Amino acid sequence: MKTKFFWLISVSIVVFIALSSIQGYLIYNTYTLKRNAFMKQTRDQISEIDYNQELDSIVDFWGEELKNEIGDYKNNRISKNELLNNLKLKTDTLYPQYYQIYKRELHKRDLGYALNYKKNITSIVIFGNENDTIFPLKNEKSFKLFGADFPNDEGSSVSMSRNFSQFDFIDQTGEDIITQQYNLEVKTQDLMQIMDQKSIVFKQMAGIMAGSVFIFMSMLGLFYYSLKNLIKQKKINSIKTDFINNITHELKTPLATLGIATKSLKLQKIKENPQAIAHSLATIDRQNDRIQKLIDQVMSTSLNAGNIPLQHKQVRVRPYLKEVLEDFKAGQQHRKLFIETDFHSENAVLQLDKFYFTTALFNLLENAVKYSEDPVKIKLRTAMDQNYYTITIRDRGIGISKTAQKSLFEKFYRVPQGNTYSQNGLGLGLYYVQQIIQAHHGEISIESEPGKGSIFIIKLPMEK
Repeated sequence: MKTKFFWLISVSIVVFIALSSIQGYLIYNTYTLKRNAFMKQTRDQISEIDYNQELDSIVDFWGEELKNEIGDYKNNRISKNELLNNLKLKTDTLYPQYYQIYKRELHKRDLGYALNYKKNITSIVIFGNENDTIFPLKNEKSFKLFGADFPNDEGSSVSMSRNFSQFDFIDQTGEDIITQQYNLEVKTQDLMQIMDQKSIVFKQMAGIMAGSVFIFMSMLGLFYYSLKNLIKQKKINSIKTDFINNITHELKTPLATLGIATKSLKLQKIKENPQAIAHSLATIDRQNDRIQKLIDQVMSTSLNAGNIPLQHKQVRVRPYLKEVLEDFKAGQQHRKLFIETDFHSENAVLQLDKFYFTTALFNLLENAVKYSEDPVKIKLRTAMDQNYYTITIRDRGIGISKTAQKSLFEKFYRVPQGNTYSQNGLGLGLYYVQQIIQAHHGEISIESEPGKGSIFIIKLPMEK
């Protein structure tokens, strides 16, 4: 049964994790689709700016400068590095004008979020008898032509272009002046950087995210509720089985004794012996009382603090407690029992139902004896605490763990010792005690440590 329950719990957890993972995967896919759609929409709007005539004229002007610089390079008047440095200087000169026009066009589109943009040169190659790569260099893969400064890996590509042109240049080699042609390929890449991109996409997904969180929390709540009920049902079944076994065991002994006693009364030699008859009848009477007590305990499980039929009377606490202790000691002649008392000096008066409250005290005292070794030492102390009268019962027994204390007053609960129970019982005594104390509008609590005994504390409201 334990193995089956363990596998049921394990499978439930695995299924819940699987469903959560699927939901997480779907959310991630939704985010990816939303992000891609958002990027495409932005990319389309940014691409339109590239067709602006004013910007094209600035780029064309830069292209003319590139043509002149390559002419000087082909005539060996400048090196590759000087060519690139001159181009970058020209770019810096043209950038303010380009930037103003670009910002103006971007403002017209009213995107609603901050965006940076730049155009990079990725390749400059001269084609001829021998191809000559001007750019990229070994340590530099691209350089900014126009736009904002931001790392390339933080940007998203808007577009890539390849411009292939044929130019003439005057080759002044020696005293000869020759017009020659060369083919020039220039590759560019437009990049954009959207500020707070994730936040924007998540805002667009707010409805989906809220629904997903609600579904996840509902799944979590249902899983917790189902798991809690499953554990509760297992606990109830275990308690029910334990209770049936206990009540059966408890009833077998007195019933067996009754059977023996009644059979003995049929024997002729017993019938002729008045003393033996009296002994058998006394045995029957005791076992009958024991069975009746067990039945009363079971019947009391249907009672709770709200429907216990109390008959309150004014009771002087000190003489009442002395009377209870004397009666209890009279029934414990077979044990070495010592009860120490420390009564409050004032003669307090409480509203009590003596029958039920005595039953509660007897249960606590019997537990103190049951779970202690001889000699049994119990201390009963009373005190005044503001508007409450406190009764404490301390024993030197085996004590109760913190874990067990949480369930101590539950119906049918018995404190286990390993995998067994050290004493017979139905697990109803302390539940019944708590219900009686609560019916008197009081409280009961426990302080205990294993091996150091227990202290039961009863607090009752004083009569105003």
